[in-house]
Amino acid sequence: MTRENELSLFLDTATKNLSLTLTSPRHFYRVDLGDPKKVLERLHLGIEMALSAFSASFADIRSYYALLGPGSNTGIRLGLSVAKTVKGIDPSVRLYGIGTLELLLLAKEGASAVLSDRKGDLYLAQKGGQGFQERKVPKEEIPSLSGSFVVDRCDREALVSLEGKDVHPVDVLDLMVEKKSAFADMSDNPKEYRPHYAFEI
Repeated sequence: MTRENELSLFLDTATKNLSLTLTSPRHFYRVDLGDPKKVLERLHLGIEMALSAFSASFADIRSYYALLGPGSNTGIRLGLSVAKTVKGIDPSVRLYGIGTLELLLLAKEGASAVLSDRKGDLYLAQKGGQGFQERKVPKEEIPSLSGSFVVDRCDREALVSLEGKDVHPVDVLDLMVEKKSAFADMSDNPKEYRPHYAFEI
């Protein structure tokens, strides 16, 4: 495969819908696998399906883009481990990462980014005078929230809890591809290519 046809793999294993997109400068192929809790073991099948569409192999994927969290801890670890495993075999591949909420903030100027957790609480992030701020909002405090909110379109819990508010659902995987220039290049620091929660332990 020539340099102009080199492939990039975008892995959304952090949110409510496990999905991936394989892209070249001219084409892309998307695979949606559904609920991460039910289909994590099928991630490799999705990658193989996408590679088959390009008549390509793992060696043709030169860049990996993944979410660092918050989100599904198991899913995040899996997405990052795929990329890091390939990096261990071929040190020349590139690794890119971004926080899930940081990515969502790029979807709409001035809006807050929101993700739900298993308890019905929300992770909320905002950009302000002091930079990026993230906090957890207990479900009993959600009705008092105001402003605009960017939400993963598959995050039903967040969409229901914010019903009646100014909510902007987005496709996270599409946003990853659109905003790929915002990802941090972590290729020279693969040990730092890990979930955000790992830095809190």
